[in-house]
Amino acid sequence: MKDVIKMTKEEAAAYFADLDRKIDETNEKIEYCRKKRAQLEHQISTIETRIRNDAEKKRTHRLIVRGAILESLIPDAEMRSDDEIKHLLISMIGALPDKLRESLFEKRTD
Repeated sequence: MKDVIKMTKEEAAAYFADLDRKIDETNEKIEYCRKKRAQLEHQISTIETRIRNDAEKKRTHRLIVRGAILESLIPDAEMRSDDEIKHLLISMIGALPDKLRESLFEKRTD
């Protein structure tokens, strides 16, 4: 920092004017960075929402397709209640031989 005491009035005024200009520039950079940060945070939020929505759409599609497959295999499925369908599926799965049931319903890691 310069020794302001040894400056002339004009030099001190110019020095302080330069400091004020630098402060203003710095404040502008800070404001720009704050706005840029807000934009980036909003972009992150938008991307996260899109990913969540895509996952929900995939799940909904999968449930619809699998429900349609089950309905096509169960006679008069549209006339049966949800509990009847559930009971029927549980009964069918329970009637499978143990080894077949275990191999069909083992957890997959892929």
